[in-house]
Amino acid sequence: MKHIAKIAAFTAIFLIINLILCGFMPPDNGSSLDMWRSYHQKQSIDIAVIGSSLASCALPEEDLAAATGENVALMATNAQSLDMSQIALETLLREHSPRYVILVMDLTNMTAKAQKAFLYAELQTDSWKDKPADLLRYMTSRDNFTGADSLNALFPWQSGSWPTDWPATIQQKWNAVLNRLSHRRGAAHAQPEDTTVINFDTVGMVNTWSQNAHDFSAQHIEELTSMLQLCQENGTRLLLISAPKTTLDVVSYETYFDDYAYFKQLAAEYGASYYDFNLAKPELFENKEPDYHKDFTHMNAVGGHAFSLSMAKFLAMLDAGQDVESLFETPSEYLAAVNYITNVYLTPEVHPDKILLLAGSYHGPSVQAEYEFWVKAPGESEYSRVSAYSTRSWTEYAAAEHGTYQFRVNARIVGSSADFERYYECSVDF
Repeated sequence: MKHIAKIAAFTAIFLIINLILCGFMPPDNGSSLDMWRSYHQKQSIDIAVIGSSLASCALPEEDLAAATGENVALMATNAQSLDMSQIALETLLREHSPRYVILVMDLTNMTAKAQKAFLYAELQTDSWKDKPADLLRYMTSRDNFTGADSLNALFPWQSGSWPTDWPATIQQKWNAVLNRLSHRRGAAHAQPEDTTVINFDTVGMVNTWSQNAHDFSAQHIEELTSMLQLCQENGTRLLLISAPKTTLDVVSYETYFDDYAYFKQLAAEYGASYYDFNLAKPELFENKEPDYHKDFTHMNAVGGHAFSLSMAKFLAMLDAGQDVESLFETPSEYLAAVNYITNVYLTPEVHPDKILLLAGSYHGPSVQAEYEFWVKAPGESEYSRVSAYSTRSWTEYAAAEHGTYQFRVNARIVGSSADFERYYECSVDF
């Protein structure tokens, strides 16, 4: 008996120490932890929205719930990749039977990998009765069973790092506890509304295409296919959607409509549907730029509210068995309407005796742009023109002295009499 008591005492002390260490690593402020905590508090789920920050911005949980009158679970985290979405879906369908699952596609993040942190967050927020089963499921999964991660799931702190500022860490942990307690008491927990609006004259060349590796490997397609199959087997209606983005992001993404056609066909093979709401006609959703967007891909609070209302209307039409395909434009119809310049950018090259200014812009296929270049030399307070409007997208500037130069490019459609339609400014050290 004494031997058993010693083993029990050692085990208890070990578990207490392990829990204390787990309490400090990983941090308690990640979007995965917030998502799983919110999910575990729900008794029933009618509609689940899965995806990255594109999903949480476009379809805020409270807005969509109010618009539909149904129980909504927002299972979205920042930079959520397909393997993380797959874990969320598997957990959801194991514990609930939602009428709709909406998977918001994110071409930038779908190829990323952050499975371990996502699973740790799920384990950390589980109820005590569910922890053993979920832990065992994680340790014996085909991805972890033959690797160190199988046993490391018992000791998540060992893959972290000690806090460098203990007072700040303790304060952050305490604030997180108070925040969770306020949620359980029914206190308001809505995030402050993001009223930021994108300024297209400051975007430059940044877009999803320039940030993305564009390599949808067999593994990524396999993960998406597994989700399609899982919903098909469970009789759950899965909607793959592209949430409304800026026109800039659509026209700057070189294979956007090729990818659209591929995913639409893939979804159809498994009884699911793919809808790109960038192609939605105004009677379904009118994407107001820049009012609805805080950057070139994410909607702000105003946009998220408007899109939630549109999604509620769309789901009601699906429930009524209506044909919704006519509510979307074809890619050619969409591009024909982009008869303007979305933004212009400038790429300077510094040479020993000059600065080469290379401009570019994004617009629809029917548009031809022309450019005008300006400079503000060191010590000057006003711009002076380097070259007048021309369809030539580059010019040279002979720098006369060392220092910081401010350059500006104006862009307009050929034939326009406007001073400019878009502009971009940047500084160059010479």
